Amino acid sequence: MDIITSKTNNKVKFLKSLNDKKTRQKNKAYYLEGVKVINEVLDKKEAIDIMFIAYSKTILEKVKGGVTLIKRLNNTKNINIILLDEKTFKYAVDTVTPQGVVAVIKIKEIDLKSLTKKLTKNVLLLDKIQDSGNLGTIIRSAVAFDIDLIICTKNTADVYSPKVVRSTMSAILKEKIIYLDDEYLNKIIYNFKENGYVVTGLFLDTDKNIKDINFNKKHIFVLGNEANGISDEVEKLCDEKIKIEMTDNIESLNVGIATGIILYEQFKNKNN
Repeated sequence: MDIITSKTNNKVKFLKSLNDKKTRQKNKAYYLEGVKVINEVLDKKEAIDIMFIAYSKTILEKVKGGVTLIKRLNNTKNINIILLDEKTFKYAVDTVTPQGVVAVIKIKEIDLKSLTKKLTKNVLLLDKIQDSGNLGTIIRSAVAFDIDLIICTKNTADVYSPKVVRSTMSAILKEKIIYLDDEYLNKIIYNFKENGYVVTGLFLDTDKNIKDINFNKKHIFVLGNEANGISDEVEKLCDEKIKIEMTDNIESLNVGIATGIILYEQFKNKNN
């Protein structure tokens, strides 16, 4: 396998371009990085669309598990694998101290109209959440607590940015995620309601607590922006408002933590 040393190589340019949101959206692609994550990618290769894997031998062999992964990559068939020199690899990715391996993945296409009729599990609706760490935490919690789908309003930060993807620790591979503009969001939420879903938003100004939720019903749990909460437009879609009971010593919880609490409660009640 020849070592690519040029920044003008088409694969290198494409990988570098995926650090930009517009390019990710245009090409419907993103990249995952790290030894543990790439091993999971290889384990799931039949279920995901891998465009190519790129690695730097000199970086990867210094990382725990890297030598073993290099051997695995060398024995992997039917996946386009390219070898970059260290300088070119570091140029292409946005990580300060990269582990030396990335997989470029196609974003899943979701037919939401047909999906609404088939879903049997709860759904998350994220309204203008901006922090990468929060999004990563939410995606991991969604996988941990059996959420079938995450819907994002158009002004929610990009879940496929390298920072968010890193914070998901590969959980992004296991979750259906879709972005909707305001007009289509209204139509889809109506379809969900027609199929028995209750839209439940997290607010501060309500008397209803999590324990008051009817967990025998299917829910779309709505979480809002870190600073401003759920927008007026999305609030109108909510059938019920709930809050998390806590002391008076603090005004609100981090949205990532709040989501984890809600999703744990629905998971616990659903499985009891």
